[in-house]
Amino acid sequence: MADILKRIDDAVGLTKNEEYLRALTLFFDVYGGEEPPSPMLSSKTAAGLSYFGLCLALMEKKFKPAIDLCKRAIELQFYNVDHYANLARVYVAAGNRKKAIETVEQGLKPHPEDETLLKVRKQLGLRARPPVPFLDRAHPINVTLGQARHAKQVSTKEPKKK
Repeated sequence: MADILKRIDDAVGLTKNEEYLRALTLFFDVYGGEEPPSPMLSSKTAAGLSYFGLCLALMEKKFKPAIDLCKRAIELQFYNVDHYANLARVYVAAGNRKKAIETVEQGLKPHPEDETLLKVRKQLGLRARPPVPFLDRAHPINVTLGQARHAKQVSTKEPKKK
């Protein structure tokens, strides 16, 4: 078991250094496939599951198993903010920005000042409320007013060059 935990730690380290392919190879050596065997689903290996899911999504575009792995890690260690950040990154890779934002917000509830989650939320960006909230976001009035609001914000942030 100690050898397995060391290999998982090595793979997590590779993932944090953005060496996803090498990490994925290590994860496959440890877990044997996309669905780790149930005896290995302990809180000691939860970090491995989370980072394995991230590597699987980024390198092989297998989003469903990646999401399942990250969710399992959250079930085992709900207090670990890295699991929420990894799940949000998987959702972004899958093209589901809304779920990514929901995941980050869920992780921020118990840890509102966590730098990792705040960084992920900043990378995702937050959409402003529609100018006319009772109309659909795609309504022409909201689109026009939103574009005008954005143009005004951009013009006030950038000093004019002569």
